[in-house]
Amino acid sequence: MPRSTWRTWSGTVHCTPAQWLVPTSEDEIIEAVAVAGRNGLPVRPAGTGHSFNRLVPTGGVLLDLTAYTGVVGVDRAAGEVTVRAGTRIGALCAALDRHGLALANIGTLAYQTVAGALSTGNHGTGLAHPPLSGQVRRVRLVTADGRARTVGPGDDPDLWGAVRTALGTLGVLTTVTFACVPQFRLGLRLRDESFDGFTDRLSAWAGESAHGSANWLPWGDRVTVRSVDPTDGPATPRAGWRRYAGALDEVGCGLVGQAGRLGGGAVPRLAAGFGALWPASPYADASHRVFTFPQPVRFLAMEHALPLEVTGDALRALRPVLRRLGTYSPYSVLVRVGAGDDVPLSPAYGRPTGYVNLTVPRQAGQIEILRAAEHVLRAHGGRPHWGKAHTATVETLAARYPRWRDFQRVRAHLDPAGMFANEYTDRVLGPVAAPAPAVTG
Repeated sequence: MPRSTWRTWSGTVHCTPAQWLVPTSEDEIIEAVAVAGRNGLPVRPAGTGHSFNRLVPTGGVLLDLTAYTGVVGVDRAAGEVTVRAGTRIGALCAALDRHGLALANIGTLAYQTVAGALSTGNHGTGLAHPPLSGQVRRVRLVTADGRARTVGPGDDPDLWGAVRTALGTLGVLTTVTFACVPQFRLGLRLRDESFDGFTDRLSAWAGESAHGSANWLPWGDRVTVRSVDPTDGPATPRAGWRRYAGALDEVGCGLVGQAGRLGGGAVPRLAAGFGALWPASPYADASHRVFTFPQPVRFLAMEHALPLEVTGDALRALRPVLRRLGTYSPYSVLVRVGAGDDVPLSPAYGRPTGYVNLTVPRQAGQIEILRAAEHVLRAHGGRPHWGKAHTATVETLAARYPRWRDFQRVRAHLDPAGMFANEYTDRVLGPVAAPAPAVTG
């Protein structure tokens, strides 16, 4: 029986497409786009559904790329790997590891497809590292005319920039070629700091570790700082079990979130009890196993990319807002950093960036936490993560991206009829070739 309802990983967004296709080759993707064009149907590509908004839903053709997977080739001399778009990041990293190679930086989620991660501006952490788009050397793209083309830095500079973070609006990515580095190990260390001390020196802290991040529980005044740096030392014995501390923490947050439905004020006490059961400890392991950890519990998340120099101010402004709500999320606020990017729709475009991420259980009462935080982060120049929860519209977003018009010109040229648009892309980008919105704050 054909499948009828597609759902996101979190289960909070779904759609019933007219056609749900699962291609296994580029030729099948080309054919699907060509047929949709002849029939006047919109097309949306889909991966593992790790977006927390309506990025994918369509009533037209849903191209599910999760069966279009695998490494096409590894060029050790050039330091490159070419991979099919539906391949999960974890599978790519494991394949590279077998070749003695690695990606220089990735985010915490191994289950996301490479195309989904690239299309939404996904990133890891580290002031020397731009988002995932900065590691891309070439892509293959099937456009609305049913043609596949290779796009690289030697091509049209506007197209090369636009295609690396495009929300699936320029066409369907089929393969991505990434730059690789030699295999390396990372060592992880933890320490606590006061909230005030951390936020006062956040810009300086950002450069202290190759891949630093921090976690803050808003009812407390301490921040857990996570330093992750390359190491020549051996992997820690049974290191694989150490990374599961993060997964156990996720399970604890899910359980506390359910118990917290009885009263948001109980969350801090319950969270402290669960956290004491599996304290994290330092360890060293292969880079991709330190960057990522299993995330078994489903949740909702929102993230904004801020100018690095105001990220500490934003956290200080966020503290009283979250405390006044009378309810808490069991998940900590996650702070990461990154280099600026030259991709027009990258949330890190043109500036060193501080990323502030808030996660909540999938409960209506917890969503108010995200709404309250969004106002604060937006007021500090935040650009929302394209794949996470937010309420921003084109009227707000256009003014925050200096090369907004460049992207819109590329989009209008490649997809003049809006084949790859949906309700979400119309909300955040506007209809194809629509007049530029008035600039607002």
